[in-house]
Amino acid sequence: MNDVDTRSTFSIWSRPVLGWAMYDFANTIFSFAVITLYFNEWVIEDHGRPDWNVSVMGLCVALALVLVMPAAGAVSDAFGRRLPFLAVFTAGCVAATAALGFVSSVTVALMVAGIAIFCYQLSLSMYDPLLARVAPLEHRGTVSGLGVGFGYVGVLVGSTALGLIVGDGDKQHAFVPTAILFAVFALPIFLFVREPRTAPRDESMRLHQVARHSVLQVAYTARTIAREHRPVGRFLIARFLYVDAIATVIAYMTVYMDRLGGFSAGDRQLVLAIAMVCAAIGGFVAGRLVERHGPKRVLQGILALAVATLATAGISGSATLVWVLGPSVGVTLGAVWTSDRVLMMRLTPPRARGEFFGIYNLVGKLSNGIGPLVLWSGSLWLLHEHGSWSALAASRLALVLLACAVVAGMLVLRPLSDAGRFADRLPEDVDEVPA
Repeated sequence: MNDVDTRSTFSIWSRPVLGWAMYDFANTIFSFAVITLYFNEWVIEDHGRPDWNVSVMGLCVALALVLVMPAAGAVSDAFGRRLPFLAVFTAGCVAATAALGFVSSVTVALMVAGIAIFCYQLSLSMYDPLLARVAPLEHRGTVSGLGVGFGYVGVLVGSTALGLIVGDGDKQHAFVPTAILFAVFALPIFLFVREPRTAPRDESMRLHQVARHSVLQVAYTARTIAREHRPVGRFLIARFLYVDAIATVIAYMTVYMDRLGGFSAGDRQLVLAIAMVCAAIGGFVAGRLVERHGPKRVLQGILALAVATLATAGISGSATLVWVLGPSVGVTLGAVWTSDRVLMMRLTPPRARGEFFGIYNLVGKLSNGIGPLVLWSGSLWLLHEHGSWSALAASRLALVLLACAVVAGMLVLRPLSDAGRFADRLPEDVDEVPA
């Protein structure tokens, strides 16, 4: 490991940093088009399917990730590389997203979308640990914020392009262009980020042996977290609760706007565009604040904003407040993703980053599956489909329940320390990023 002054040699505008951040630009276009906007509206509004159809698909994806994601992280740890795995999962997501543009059956579309989201989530478990390859310890908050900011700028670019293509027409026309945009803007990470070519850490083990060992390692890691890394366990429980709420709002914001009434397709696009601008700004500003005040304080503050906004919007049922809800959710998105992955890195043993970040992402994905199904679709199913409440009234109650989930996450997070336990580096961690 080179002995250099990273403060004087590191540049946030170096090619590796920009290449890493561009992957956030790319994958957030997919997240916006498939998870947030077009796919859910295509299924629920255009084809008249109930909300729980999408939520059940999300839960199935989450359960599949339970089986695969930690093992995938452990395999990447064993080989000491992330980029080859990132390439495979990115290609799978791009191919499945393109296929969505050609299927005619909603049931088949739900299955194909599940594959796309499955690959997308696995790609993130490889992408996040690469932060350690492109930024030294003292600059990771800023670089994390830059990635989040690039991500939501990417959404603005993607939403503008897709809006011109789709307009008020068939939302299925959005999926092939989304796949193309994801593929093109993902290329820089593979061109500019470099990993050392190292042999597997246990050279005597073949691929299938590493995979088998990694699966067995997952249970051991869970026990290790419970016994030796309790701050990580507490953080993951808190993350499950607050990501639950954020993921649900993202997934059903445009559906909620449809139920409020009075919002044209252009209005919905504008609300989401404003939210993405706020997310980009929030992500970058949060990165600076994380370096000054620590990730926990920033995370707690932004979650308090989310609680106030969700509760107020749900209780009032005001359509006007959607213009506040959108920007608030955007700021929350940017700041949460910036601060909580830095907090996770501070709490995580460096030599288990891939596996621990696999579980970190897994917790978020489980929450993505369970929150929309239980808190949102459950409210609609119980109160609207089997009760006397309107769909709008049930949706408003769901917003209040989501605010309660965030409060619970804040309470679980509160005892954790900002300082973290692990400031050391792996041999392959970056010391100097070339300009």
